[in-house]
Amino acid sequence: MKRKTSLCLALLLMLSFLMSGCRSQKEVLPEETNAQPVNVQGEAKREEKQTGDKVKLADDFYEYVNQKVLKEKEIPKDSNHWSYFYELDKKAYEDLHETLTGTVKNRSNAAPGSLQQKIADLYLTALDTNGREAAGFGQLKPYMDSIKNASSLDEYLRAAGTIYSDIGFGSIILPQWYEDLKDSTRYALYLDGADLGPGKETLEDESQAELIKSYEAYMERTLKYSGMGQEEAKKAAADILAFQKDLAKSALPLSKQNDPGVIYNPYSLEELKKLFPEGTIDRFIQSAGLSGLDTYVVSQEEQMKKLGSYLTEDSLPLLKNYTIFCLINDFGIYLTPEIRDNYRDWHNLQNGIKENKSDEKMASEMTQDMLGFEFGQLYVEKQFSQEEKKAIEEMVRQILNAYKSQILALDWMGEETKEAAVRKLDHMTLKIGYPDQWPDDYKNASVRPAEQGGNFIDNILSLVKARHGVQKEKVRRPVDKGEWAMTPQTVNAYYNPTGNEIVFPAAILQAPFYDPNAAYASNLGGIGMVIAHEVSHAFDSSGSQYDENGNYHVWWSGEDRAAFKERADRVAAYYNAQEGFEGRKVNGLQTLDENIADLGSLACITQIAGEDTEALKLLFRQYATIWASKYTPEAMIKRLNTDVHSPAKVRVNAVLRATDAFYKAYPEIKEGDGMYAAPDKRVKIW
Repeated sequence: MKRKTSLCLALLLMLSFLMSGCRSQKEVLPEETNAQPVNVQGEAKREEKQTGDKVKLADDFYEYVNQKVLKEKEIPKDSNHWSYFYELDKKAYEDLHETLTGTVKNRSNAAPGSLQQKIADLYLTALDTNGREAAGFGQLKPYMDSIKNASSLDEYLRAAGTIYSDIGFGSIILPQWYEDLKDSTRYALYLDGADLGPGKETLEDESQAELIKSYEAYMERTLKYSGMGQEEAKKAAADILAFQKDLAKSALPLSKQNDPGVIYNPYSLEELKKLFPEGTIDRFIQSAGLSGLDTYVVSQEEQMKKLGSYLTEDSLPLLKNYTIFCLINDFGIYLTPEIRDNYRDWHNLQNGIKENKSDEKMASEMTQDMLGFEFGQLYVEKQFSQEEKKAIEEMVRQILNAYKSQILALDWMGEETKEAAVRKLDHMTLKIGYPDQWPDDYKNASVRPAEQGGNFIDNILSLVKARHGVQKEKVRRPVDKGEWAMTPQTVNAYYNPTGNEIVFPAAILQAPFYDPNAAYASNLGGIGMVIAHEVSHAFDSSGSQYDENGNYHVWWSGEDRAAFKERADRVAAYYNAQEGFEGRKVNGLQTLDENIADLGSLACITQIAGEDTEALKLLFRQYATIWASKYTPEAMIKRLNTDVHSPAKVRVNAVLRATDAFYKAYPEIKEGDGMYAAPDKRVKIW
């Protein structure tokens, strides 16, 4: 959805999600990071007996460890993949669904306006098929009509600005508030480019021609729901596709969208006007309620210039059709059953999903997603313990010490840069489990039950408006560093560069990532890898451009930065040679930051395990285990085009080949084996 939520830390800068999808100097002695309680007697030997004989360890470690589970597991028909992330997500959903159904049963006791009332009635109106059919576009229709009835470019821009002002929706231009990259204590307004549908990489992938034809057909069907005739919708869809393809040429590739040196382009309003035809951008800014700012940050300069060429009266029909399509597409899942199914069919086709989720499951998921932090409070009450938090905090301390030790031992980095790097580690904030203060974005929202005339799309819009209103007030104040970009029930983790913080929601602190009864080395390979991965993002090609306070500030010497880039280029080239799926290679630049984090995390946690080969074997086995996954072919191709992470098998095998400790644990791996890389080919930075 292009209607990105303001202040969602994960979206503009593409925070370093584990999947998918960020500061007193003290020298750490080696024994401080190596003397860990590793209880692995006999376990690494048992693992070899428990794993089958069909795939040899030396040929393919990922398959060797995971062959049994990958043979047993099937991709659910209503999903595009199976993984342990999927299983834990499913468990969280089911746990919260029980809470939801209990709330529905006790609905008569819920006070009007209470969270319980909002949860129950949002869910019930989602299930109310007849009500959704009768509502049509509901309160979304006036916004659609304001675009459809615009008789001039000026009226179109005013209507588009008003839609953003009311619900935070953007199509042709997306404004969003985010921390100022050079002063992370305050917010700045960023202007992002247009919605490119499947995305630049997919639009430009010639092998995806059939998928793009299906996308065009999806747009045609969607536009017919707005009242267009067959031929009009067909032409409009073709024009929108051509428009998106043209914009894609000037859009930043994923490999550049994290780079603050590329995306941080501050403009005054007068300077901004020069990117567009006279009287256009200022008209949009005014109606969007964004006038009077000192600075507007343009994250995609070339695309903005290209957009300017379309802000003409001649392009008005195209712009109107495009925005109407974006509105229906972004809210399609909440609309009539017919529009919903059209949306789901396109989503399923892209991902190779075989069948739809049940109406009940879908309604529950939409309710849980919309009220994410509200359900998060209910989740942690049942699923999170302070003992787990303390154990993770201790592991984080050990990992930070190990990183300091690694940095101080680097032979390619100067002393001043090392001091700055250690200072960044010393200032890093750790967030575990759930936020200290829960957001209350929906207190002013009204969720009406069906018997009082309520319907799903209107209830959704009420919640969206309430949330957008809260965000507009927040940006007037200093940045709240306590906010979270992920709910506690999310099975993931992230590093936020503008907060210099690592964040671990409660839901990822479970097996196979973390098990309080497992050997320490096993947990190092699981949650330890997750922690070290996120810490490493502070020093990837993008995160390393922020200082200990979360500000975009290059703290490197020129010589050290050049040495870093040389090593990063080698990492990119190494991954360019890795097969992602059926002959398709990984994009080494697109996945560079995540690959640096994977390599850095393994270097860190193997340092903690030290020379204990039994501990290392257990660590590597668990590292391979957590990435076990199966994807549909369609989803794999989509991920290679749109994901900044390498595929799971690459994340295991390519990283292990480049990790010296892997050869200590398995000295039998020799040249010619699939898991072997010559010492001079083992890329590393940290």
